[in-house]
Amino acid sequence: MKELRARAGEAFDRGAIDVLLCWRSDTEDGKVKPHVFKKGDDLETVVFDDRCVHNLVTFLPEVAGHNKKTGVVLKGCDGRALVTLLTEKRLKRDGLYIITVACDGVKIDGKTAAKCADCVTSVSPIADVVIGEKKALKPAEYKQLEYIEKMKPDERWQFFSQQFERCARCYTCRQVCPMCYCETCIAEQVGPAWIDASTKLSANTMWQLSRAYHLAGRCADCGECERACPERLPLRLLNAAMQKTVKELFGVVPGTDADAQPPLSVLAQDDPDSLLEGKR
Repeated sequence: MKELRARAGEAFDRGAIDVLLCWRSDTEDGKVKPHVFKKGDDLETVVFDDRCVHNLVTFLPEVAGHNKKTGVVLKGCDGRALVTLLTEKRLKRDGLYIITVACDGVKIDGKTAAKCADCVTSVSPIADVVIGEKKALKPAEYKQLEYIEKMKPDERWQFFSQQFERCARCYTCRQVCPMCYCETCIAEQVGPAWIDASTKLSANTMWQLSRAYHLAGRCADCGECERACPERLPLRLLNAAMQKTVKELFGVVPGTDADAQPPLSVLAQDDPDSLLEGKR
């Protein structure tokens, strides 16, 4: 943390940043929370350890929208989310000062987060400063899907039906996700109303599947949706299934290549399409 605090102080001193979005240790309860530091603030409360579970990219558009020069500290999965938002023009690279710290995993309720076992990068793929050892990208294996894939279709449907039935439709998953930034969510559209506002199984299933499709080729597997869900729904499983399909079809792992466009937002003439075979 000493190097992180020193680098942050240097960035403020030379005018590289006006604010720094980072994690802060609360002096009263000791909990770690996202915080926006300004020049002159006590940087001794800046922290980075296994308590830093929050994906700060969720808050970055708002912070950057109010400040010309914004610094942000990111883990690997956070950086993957940022890469996607940059390619989607949600954020501009100019004006961002990105510090990434090598992450060995974060803990939730005292246990290493499940997402960490599947993590492909310990540092942000895009950064101005790297603190710690930058390791090579690991292959995305989606091992968390193994027990789901062994199920028969009807068993799989029963499993997810039981999970979706518990959904309270609080939309916490949407609010905490850096990729959910539509001005009007499909769940709140009227005329036509695409998704019933009730919490019956059919409506919950429509909501969860719609959101998973929306994240196809975009999800950075930061796990915030699952962590924040009050019902502890296995949302990472659903998202991982979509990302694995995208990888198999297009060879893309979301957010790992700063120059790659999200595969479902572009048209490539050589994309495989069985319907068009023999017609080109």
